[in-house]
Amino acid sequence: MSKSLKLFLAAAVLLSAAIVAILLRKESKPTWDGTAMLARAEASLEGLPAKEAGEIRAQLVSSGPQRYDDRASAWIKISTKDELKPAADYATASLRAMAETGDTEAMYFLYFLLSQRLATGDEGFQWLEKSAKSGYPRAVFDVTKQQLKGQPEKLRAAIEVFSTQDNDAGFQALHWFAHGYEKGEDGLPQDTTKATEFRARANALLNKLNQQRQGQK
Repeated sequence: MSKSLKLFLAAAVLLSAAIVAILLRKESKPTWDGTAMLARAEASLEGLPAKEAGEIRAQLVSSGPQRYDDRASAWIKISTKDELKPAADYATASLRAMAETGDTEAMYFLYFLLSQRLATGDEGFQWLEKSAKSGYPRAVFDVTKQQLKGQPEKLRAAIEVFSTQDNDAGFQALHWFAHGYEKGEDGLPQDTTKATEFRARANALLNKLNQQRQGQK
């Protein structure tokens, strides 16, 4: 192989590597930096009593297993107050950033926030579908309920399966049965004994899940 051909091939390899690097750089998203948004959120909290502001800030920056629920709880407290909009926006944006990394639980909680408003409802349900397709139990439970609406026998059979699971979907299923037996709804007969039984099972599972979350901190 001549020297000029070797130089040509080497240049071609380098050019190909450069093109691949450029394409990958375009496809990959930069890591979300919410520093500026957090600063605006904190500034908007300054008008609140110190204790309340501190509690909301702690929820906004929570990093433990409750971080999703914490952000949703903060959003619920402040979303109707115009002066606290920067803090509510931060709660949504931080959940969105986690969801975009493939975090299925973040997807579910982002769906919850977005579905509270008509303007963002469609996007919210898209995140619910993504979370369910990725296997997050609570999302699968919610989507199953939607799909089997109007088919009480199939819905009840599906929820019986969920009720055997030791996760949030299992808790929701047990609660569904407790409510159904208490009110005589969803194709279930009114039965206070069964309602009490299912509510006790739901509470026991909730305590178990909370203990597991505490152990993850």
